Amino acid sequence: MNTDCVFEPNVIDAATNDAWTQSLRAHIASCESCAAAAEVAPWMDAFSGINEREHILPDPAVLWLKARLLQSNAAVERASLPITRLQIAAYLIIAACWAALLTWKSAALQVWINRFSPTHVILGATGPDATASLSLTVLFAVIVLSSATVGVAMHTILAEE
Repeated sequence: MNTDCVFEPNVIDAATNDAWTQSLRAHIASCESCAAAAEVAPWMDAFSGINEREHILPDPAVLWLKARLLQSNAAVERASLPITRLQIAAYLIIAACWAALLTWKSAALQVWINRFSPTHVILGATGPDATASLSLTVLFAVIVLSSATVGVAMHTILAEE
């Protein structure tokens, strides 16, 4: 294949514009490089005229707006990171307090829950155990922990809106 043919630009122009001369037709019969160029030139010309893209590029203003929104979202996430960490710590502390309370008073809670059985309600309502219940301290701890649990949960739910 001869890649240094001086007639190749003329052959490409003739193939693209369909303006063949007798001398160029005779030349491509003897020159492999020009024959290949003549075969490919119409396709390359048609290919260069295609202006369609598979994915059309978006408007630069839209790209700029999305970048600004992502930048502001990142700033909000950075600003809310300490609050998120504090919420996680609050959940862990409340869970630890519930675990400690249930461990500390598990026997008393077991007795108290067993009193809700139908037979014990009927038979024990008039017995000496009818007045025995959990201490005021445990009741206060349950109320405080319940309030803290609901408060942290509500803050988490409302902070997302």
